[in-house]
Amino acid sequence: MCGIAGVYGEDLSKDSRRNEIQQMISSLQHRGPDGWGYYISPEIALGHARLSIVDLATGDQPFATDKYVISFNGEIYNFIEIRQELEKRGIRFKSTSDTEVLLRAYEYYGESCFEKLNGQFAVLIWSKVEKELLIARDRFGIRPLYILNHKERFYFASELKAFDTIEGYSREFDIKRLYEHALLWNTYGDHTIYKQIRSLQGGTYAKYENGKLILEKKYYELGNNNSYDKRSFQQAEEEFNYLLEDSVKLRLRSDVPVGAYLSGGIDSSVITHLVKENTEKKFKTFSIAFDDAEYDESTYQREMVDQIKSDHYTLNINNKQIDAAFPDAIYHTERPVFRTAAVPLYLLSQKVKENDIKVVLTGEGADEILWGYDSFKEVKMLEFWSKFPDSSIRPQLIKKLYPHLSHYRDERQYGMMKMFYEGFLGDFDNKLASVNIRIHNNKILKNYFNRDHNLSYEKDSMIKEMDSFFPEKYTSWSLLQQNQFMEMNTLLSGYLLSSQGDRMSLANGVEGRYPFLDHRIIDSLFSVNEKFKLNGFSQKYLLTQSFKNKIPKSILNRPKRPYMSPDLKSFFVNGKPTENVAFFLSDDLINEYKIFDLRFVQRFMKKFSTGVPQNIGYRDNMIISFIVSTQIANYWMKNPKKYVLSEDLLKIKIVDY
Repeated sequence: MCGIAGVYGEDLSKDSRRNEIQQMISSLQHRGPDGWGYYISPEIALGHARLSIVDLATGDQPFATDKYVISFNGEIYNFIEIRQELEKRGIRFKSTSDTEVLLRAYEYYGESCFEKLNGQFAVLIWSKVEKELLIARDRFGIRPLYILNHKERFYFASELKAFDTIEGYSREFDIKRLYEHALLWNTYGDHTIYKQIRSLQGGTYAKYENGKLILEKKYYELGNNNSYDKRSFQQAEEEFNYLLEDSVKLRLRSDVPVGAYLSGGIDSSVITHLVKENTEKKFKTFSIAFDDAEYDESTYQREMVDQIKSDHYTLNINNKQIDAAFPDAIYHTERPVFRTAAVPLYLLSQKVKENDIKVVLTGEGADEILWGYDSFKEVKMLEFWSKFPDSSIRPQLIKKLYPHLSHYRDERQYGMMKMFYEGFLGDFDNKLASVNIRIHNNKILKNYFNRDHNLSYEKDSMIKEMDSFFPEKYTSWSLLQQNQFMEMNTLLSGYLLSSQGDRMSLANGVEGRYPFLDHRIIDSLFSVNEKFKLNGFSQKYLLTQSFKNKIPKSILNRPKRPYMSPDLKSFFVNGKPTENVAFFLSDDLINEYKIFDLRFVQRFMKKFSTGVPQNIGYRDNMIISFIVSTQIANYWMKNPKKYVLSEDLLKIKIVDY
């Protein structure tokens, strides 16, 4: 995996263009610490910071042919098969890299090549003959690609911090989009929380010519081939098992050792089991253990390690470490977060790097495609209840929503829970129905924003603005399919894969690979009988049944719980905020940044002056994480780090003047 950057515009001198691309790449060298290079011409500059994984000897970038130049971040897992296909058509190669395969495929097939790729990627391809720039991103937006339009030039980068190196430019929050992010845990479509910056959507390519965007087109959309699925459970299980194992095999392709993360849940346990089945060598696994027993899953991790006999490393995390590393983690997330869960993953990737591992397989994506999130259960329960809203039996399902939360089983609190969910019964006739509860829970954050911003949540106007974001077939899908689309296009790509996946691993030069996000698996599962994914309230049913005799029963049968780490507990000690929190939430900084209302922040902080209660709720943890991380993200914008790129790492230098 790598970092890429580009500068497109004709009003720069050669020296200015070279300096800009070098500065942009210097800010991305954590993504690609093994070498860097650049290409410059009168129209464009492309830069690349490389993490060497495939073709260590001849895979340096930018990679050029007589007609094209490419800067590519990612992996094409089926590059061997595509190469063989192209060689049969007379195409000759000068390297063994997937980079060249991608470029030759584009030369031969044009834009339709992206439909052939099984991978995770963001790519910039410059046509030296046609003077045309093509950019593209993988189907699900696993690898990032940001676009800045500034001073009649276009800038492209894997991370936002690359734009901070541009002379005369400073990132600024778009407060409306920041509030949107607060409601959805991400902005939708191609929006970001920053002015002038957009993100190329997953499954999209775009073309630039004569200094202008001339075309932007989706080459993939979730559910496009959705039709009534008549497969039996056995047929669906056989296809799923084959595709998942093949996905793991493809993602084990590497010229460097591959490891895996092991959380103690079913998703990562299945992946490590399949790695064990498909590799001859002993491999390394990595886990997080917490000093706080409420969050610790090490018992389940050890059970899986005992079964697969991996070379295992456990990183023990305490609250003090989470607080200390939070500012650095936010520097890499480049956006506010709603919990501290990113920090342990940031610290774990440091240990992975120290163990000389550059690639790890992880279990991300299973909850979205196999309906493992609690939002799927809530939607299903509400839809079932809404058909008979006066029923006294149907709302009893509330007690089964969250097995790991004792208050949901408490008869004394049932009435309050019933009133809460009852409020959503009549709200299924709009495109945001599947995220109603998330938005409702997060609207409390509006109270903390500075009143001068005049923020408000207006559902109808949000839906109207989002209409171009929804696929044509969206309204014909079931409510659970709509929920999957929303989860994958808000929470997964723009938040989880960003703040807990791509950014936290590549902050330390480690590439994450996600077998569950193979498009073949996702397409196969989208239209399968819904009971195969959510059977009653049994989540990820197809996965649990497929592996019921292959991983420990204790892992299969444990109640589903999200990966979390201590939030408020990390930020307060004996009723006092930590030094980090005291600084970022100081009166002076709150007043200087003008994002939040000082009185509300002060009132919130006073709630914990006598200590953090043992059973603190979701909302308070979310509020402190969001406010502190927003302040930190703003701090890094106003105080960008300065980097020097070592000339010793320069591998490719192409000047086309």
